[in-house]
Amino acid sequence: MTRVGHLAARFAGSLRARPLDRADLAFVRHYLRPEELDCWEGLGPADRAESLATARTALGVLGPEGDPAWIAAALLHDVGKTDSELGTVGRALATLTAGLVGHERARGWTNAVGRYVNHDELGAQRLRQAGARAEVVAWAAAHHRRPRWPATGIPPEICEILAAADGEPLLR
Repeated sequence: MTRVGHLAARFAGSLRARPLDRADLAFVRHYLRPEELDCWEGLGPADRAESLATARTALGVLGPEGDPAWIAAALLHDVGKTDSELGTVGRALATLTAGLVGHERARGWTNAVGRYVNHDELGAQRLRQAGARAEVVAWAAAHHRRPRWPATGIPPEICEILAAADGEPLLR
């Protein structure tokens, strides 16, 4: 799927997101520590559903013997999106705006668009303050910035799995 197709699918999914069921919530609670769960519970229904889908996809590749920290990282990578206080349409417009002006330029803005584009840093900050695992904080900070991956200490193959689970294109 292309990046545009991925974003369009996410947009459509956000419009029809429903609360998670008990089994889904049990899955989340199994992988998150209490301080991490507090951060996750701040997500809206669409972000919760997306985080769960990302985590289940990662688990499908890693297998049941995979490190639970990577599933937690998949669940929590987007917690900074709540800081933008944008809904689905606002987020779509922020994404388009950042695409037009450049992500690095938009990251410097202090408005909702800047906060949305900078959700990786904001989420890492939130997770760090909550006492989340170092791996979870590192992935939140770097998940959209491939050049930062080597400095995270996360094995490259794990970065690729987590990024692919989140719909990011893989390197060939």
